[in-house]
Amino acid sequence: MKNLLLHRIGAAALALTAVVAANAEGTRTAMLIGGTGIDNLNSQEAAAANYMKNEVGGDIITTSDLNKIDASVYDCIWIHIDRVNITKGWENLPDGFSSPTLSSALKQYVADGGNLYLSKYATQLLVPMERIEGTYAPGIVTENGEGGEGTDVWTINAHLGYWKGYLAPEEDRDVTQVYDRRNHKIYNDLSVWPAHCGLGFSEFETDTYPMEGTGDGSAMHREDHNCMWDLNSYQYTAEGRNTMEMFEAQTNSVVIGTWGHVVDFAVAGVVEFLPEAEGKGTVIANGLAACEWAPRSGVNKFHNNLEKMTSNVLNYLSGHGSSSVSGVEVAEPAAEAVYYNLQGVRVAQPTEGLYIKVEGRKATKVVL
Repeated sequence: MKNLLLHRIGAAALALTAVVAANAEGTRTAMLIGGTGIDNLNSQEAAAANYMKNEVGGDIITTSDLNKIDASVYDCIWIHIDRVNITKGWENLPDGFSSPTLSSALKQYVADGGNLYLSKYATQLLVPMERIEGTYAPGIVTENGEGGEGTDVWTINAHLGYWKGYLAPEEDRDVTQVYDRRNHKIYNDLSVWPAHCGLGFSEFETDTYPMEGTGDGSAMHREDHNCMWDLNSYQYTAEGRNTMEMFEAQTNSVVIGTWGHVVDFAVAGVVEFLPEAEGKGTVIANGLAACEWAPRSGVNKFHNNLEKMTSNVLNYLSGHGSSSVSGVEVAEPAAEAVYYNLQGVRVAQPTEGLYIKVEGRKATKVVL
C-alpha cells in the first residue's frame, strides 16, 4: 500500500513538473478569475486558483485584465466558475463573465490558436464566444446548487455507450456503438472505481474514475453544480446512429466523459470541442459537479484524481502529448482478470491481502 501511494504521488508530481517546466520554457498556462484576486473568491474557486498558482505555477489574471487573454502569451487558459446561487444562462454569469467584451476576447483567443479549459458553470461561455449555437447550450444546469450530504462516490464514466454494446437486449446490441474514451490523455494515471465492486456505496456497470466521496460509506457535503448537456433534448440536423454521434457531428466535438452511472447516450459531461480550422484552438468543457475542489464537510478521498485530471487537461491543451480521440473505438469486456485494492486502485501484481477481482463484467472479492 505504501509503495502504491508513493507511486501515485510520484506520477502526480511528474505531471505537475511537466506543466511547470513548460511554463518556464515559455509554453504558458493561466487561470482567468472574477473579482480582483484570489482573496475575494469563494472557497471552491479559491481552492482551484491556488492549485493553479502554487502547484501548476500558472498565472492568475482577472476579468479586468482582458488584454492578457493573448494566444501569443498563453497556450492554455482555465476558467472555473463554481458557486451557489447561479442562474441558468450565460447572460447571468457573475463578475464580468457575461460581458460581451470578454466573449469577444475569448473568441479571438481561440481563433489565434489559444486553448481553453472551461469547468463547471464556465461551460456556458461556449455560446457567447460563438463556438456553439445557443440551441446546443448546456441544458443540465443546477441553479442554486446548495447540495447536501451523501455517502456515495461521484465518478466520471469514459466508457460510453456501454449499455448499447453489452447490456441491451440481444436484438438491439451493437458493440460498434461503444466508445471507449478511457485512453484519452486527460485520464492518464487516474485511479479507478471498479464496476460492481460490492463495497455498497456505488454500483456502476463499468469501471469509472472516482472524483468525490469519502470512499468508506461515511457522509460528506457536496455542492451540486452541474452544467452539462442533455443529449436527448436537442433537435439535430447532423446525422448519427445515436444522440451522442449526432451531437458530436453537430458541434464538431468528441464526448469524453459523463456521469458515472450513465451507460447510454443521455448525458455529456466532459466534451472536447475540436479546432474549427487549422491553427485554431481546442476547448475542453467539464460541467460535472463531481469535480469539486473544496467540499464543505468530510474529506474527499479522491482529491488526487481531481488534481491529476486537471494537470492532464492543462498539459494536453498546452501541447504536451496532445492526441485527440476521434472516431469509433470498440471495447470488449476484458477477458483476463484484473485486480483492484479496496481503494479502487488497479494492482498489476497483487500480493497477499483482500482484492476485487474483475473478469469481464463480473467482479468478486478475493483473498490471496
